[in-house]
Amino acid sequence: MIKNKFLRAVLPGIRAKLSFFTAALVISILGFTSIIHYSQQTKALEEKLESELKAPLEYVNSVVLDLENLSRSMILIEEFKVRVKEKKKQLSKFKRTVVQKEGGLFGALKAFGQSIGLNVKRGNVYKSVDTYFTRYLSEKEIQEFESKVRNELRKENGAPIDAPVYEKIRSIAEKTALARISAETSKARIEEIAEELKFLDTELAKADLDPKKKKTYLTDKDKLEKERKASEKAIPDGEKKAAAGETALTKALQNFFRGSFKDRISSLGLLPDKIRILAYDRVGKETLDTGLLFSQSSETGKKLLAQADFVESRKGLFGDTDVLEVIQNKSEPESYEVGGRQYEVVYRPVFRNPSTAERSRSMAEEIVENPKDWAKYLEEDRKISAEIAEISQRLKTRMSELRKDGKAKPSSDKEFKNLALAYRQMLKKRDTKLEQLQPYSSVFEKNEKKWNDDHKSLKDKIASTSKEILEWEKLLKFPPKEGENKTSPEEIQEKIRVLESQEEEYKDSLIRLESTKGDWGNSYERKAEDAFFGLREAALEDFTFIPFKTGPAGIRRYYKDENERKSVKIKWRLLREWILSGNSETELPKTPKGIAWDSGILVRSRSEAEEVMWALDSTPLVAPGEEEGKGLVYDLLRKDLLGYNIILIDRTEGIRQMRSNREEMIRYTGIIGTIAILLAYGLAWFVVRRIRVISKNAELIGDGNLNVEFPPAGYDEIGVLSESLNDMVHGLKEREEMKGELLAAEEIQKRLLPEKLPSSLNDYVEFGAFYKAMTGVGGDYYDFIELGGGKIAICIGDVSNHGVGPAIVMALFRAQIQAILRKGERDLKKILLEANAYQYEDTPDHIFITFFLAIFDSNTSRLEYISAGHVKPLFFDASDGKIKELPAGGLPIGMDENSFFETTIERRVLTLDSGDIFFEYTDGLDEARSPSSDMYTRERLAKLLQANGEKRPEELIKTIVTDVESHTQQDLSATGFSNLSDDIAMIAIRKR
Repeated sequence: MIKNKFLRAVLPGIRAKLSFFTAALVISILGFTSIIHYSQQTKALEEKLESELKAPLEYVNSVVLDLENLSRSMILIEEFKVRVKEKKKQLSKFKRTVVQKEGGLFGALKAFGQSIGLNVKRGNVYKSVDTYFTRYLSEKEIQEFESKVRNELRKENGAPIDAPVYEKIRSIAEKTALARISAETSKARIEEIAEELKFLDTELAKADLDPKKKKTYLTDKDKLEKERKASEKAIPDGEKKAAAGETALTKALQNFFRGSFKDRISSLGLLPDKIRILAYDRVGKETLDTGLLFSQSSETGKKLLAQADFVESRKGLFGDTDVLEVIQNKSEPESYEVGGRQYEVVYRPVFRNPSTAERSRSMAEEIVENPKDWAKYLEEDRKISAEIAEISQRLKTRMSELRKDGKAKPSSDKEFKNLALAYRQMLKKRDTKLEQLQPYSSVFEKNEKKWNDDHKSLKDKIASTSKEILEWEKLLKFPPKEGENKTSPEEIQEKIRVLESQEEEYKDSLIRLESTKGDWGNSYERKAEDAFFGLREAALEDFTFIPFKTGPAGIRRYYKDENERKSVKIKWRLLREWILSGNSETELPKTPKGIAWDSGILVRSRSEAEEVMWALDSTPLVAPGEEEGKGLVYDLLRKDLLGYNIILIDRTEGIRQMRSNREEMIRYTGIIGTIAILLAYGLAWFVVRRIRVISKNAELIGDGNLNVEFPPAGYDEIGVLSESLNDMVHGLKEREEMKGELLAAEEIQKRLLPEKLPSSLNDYVEFGAFYKAMTGVGGDYYDFIELGGGKIAICIGDVSNHGVGPAIVMALFRAQIQAILRKGERDLKKILLEANAYQYEDTPDHIFITFFLAIFDSNTSRLEYISAGHVKPLFFDASDGKIKELPAGGLPIGMDENSFFETTIERRVLTLDSGDIFFEYTDGLDEARSPSSDMYTRERLAKLLQANGEKRPEELIKTIVTDVESHTQQDLSATGFSNLSDDIAMIAIRKR
């Protein structure tokens, strides 16, 4: 209490505090509301832009992919035209020469002449025939492929492309294909030259080489060196021309589709004046700009495109920057302010094969987030990849031998079939390891169980509701008989209506639940597992086919539809089987009914797909730890990167509006806060006048004057306070009197407990004990009663509830136990029966006593004990240093008659060896609560006993008390009231 008048005058009073508090509260509420409102506006703006951007961005992604596929397809067509001619030359060496007799008219006449005895000779005809290895994609297949691609090139009105326009685009594709083939041919020739030079160097190194041969070899070597230099120079020239051709082809295709792009993007709701999308290929060349399609969009972000920070950030997408690093660093939008306008820039990677890219990304993220979960499988994958690499090398060697021989196709070769079988077995082993080592089996089982439980629950609810509806409808048709409860028809119809509505809700929920069956769209774990299973399969499919459709719709459909997944996996298996069977180079196997080869256009022969399959299966998913960021996962992700979409969003208007709203809110907050302060000050002045009178009288009470009376102050809270303070003063008087009485009662109860621990058996055992009442006096009790002859009785009990009443019951019970023992009764069961008879008759039904009684005989070191509903004792066995829980039980004393009580109690015997400790306590110990309401627990007590089992009982008890004080933050040695949740008593006996 502040007694200094100067401080009273200086320090702020209630009026100032209430005014300040009111102002702070109002301003805080308004400020908090403003923040929430601003945050909601920002979120709403982002969601609106996101929703507006989603469809156009997906379309732009598909446009980029479609242009890439069309460009790639047209270049492939031209490559195929050249390669088919080259292949015919290359594969002609695998043709077989067949000898036949001369045929035709002359052959028939000669044969007839021979048959009639004429001296004519029929000559042999040598004919070259195709073998398995001379077959490749035919010109007819290429024409069909070109027809499908050309069919994709349609005008805005759906009409086919004009022949001159197509020829112009085809001409660009042809030049690009020739440049690419030139670069590839030069690379292949360099490898051949290296082998030839190696041979020449070996020959020239021979000491006995003929001088003429040496001169010839040196001339040949000089020619090869010059040819290698020319080829090395031709490679960058060819690649440069190919890159320029690809860019020109993309622009030509883009110009052709320009009108349809614009119409489609407009129909999707893109805001040209707010959003601009730019597409770049992986080297940084622009492939699409909505600013060129829409005049409104051409100015969006124009200044931003030239800003140094943005240019530098954009450069970070290209060059040697790793795609994974870009995805991680550019995952969040970037904000820019240019010329007073606010821009947000979003970066999105575009992948050539979304199915493979999605799996690669999913797997890369999973490996980073849960490396330990997949460590074992990745290690197995490396081992299996190494084994497949060995088989692949043997298959490659065998295929070379079969090509040289040219007589048999692979499917009829025993060695090839054996190697293919071994290859299949390794693939099966890899799938089996994935099933065994993937970490999400328990998650899948749990999710499936939950789905089944929810499904069953909904069906049960529908059946139950339907049954209840029928019962009510029956009641509507057949009214109740006299004497039965009657319900009006209107009430019955209302009940039926409610139940039918509920049934419809259950049915709708069931339909929604069943629609999620097999849907992996929201299952991170399923996607992760599928990525490990399907990455190689998807990559092989992407290499072998050019897809009819592009974009992420395919992978989304795959995740959502279980039948789609089954269909895709069947096609993957058939594709593998086609490659491994070696039956045909260009004819795919038949698919089961209902499944079609809709993966796209087959653009690779079996042998070409085989080479890629070997590479995919021989490369581990992830390289060992020291080669971080290497492996098939990362290789495919980098290879599939087509480029990036950069989205420029002009958020100026939205941010300006939000800022304007915020400033207006601040103005209103200031005005409302000022008014609130003035009103609060006036109200506080009125209230404080009455509080001052109460405050002065309260100071007198603080000085110890309990004869003060507070004057009436009305019927509001202050008036109630005045009356309450009068009651409080009266209560304080009574409390002071009661406090003195309780202190006296506490002192009396302490005298009922043993003043000191027994010493007559100190040569045999040591004792320890502790007692603390929750309210000064309590219902817990312990005692040591010496019986003579080297025996001592040990008691501990707990009366239900706590306070003065239980303390009286415990005092009476103590006297009864001591009286029974003094008259010589030593049968523990009889002692408890006699005590129960007294208590059952003399105490109310809600009062009972849990009691533990034991007699220790120093002559035999045996402890005979019996329990009446008390907690089980703890025993420290010195022989093994472990804590054991002793059996106990029984019904508490005073709860039932002896006829039943006797059946629940049982006498038990325990022999103490040197160092053993017997410990018993009341439940107030293990139920002692911390300030945060955590219990002390029996487990904590047992651990403490085990850790301190070598100590003397008194020291052990002190250790426990200290630990309980630390847990409860209570001083257990203090007298009077405490904040304990119950009384505490404990005893310990240790055999010397």
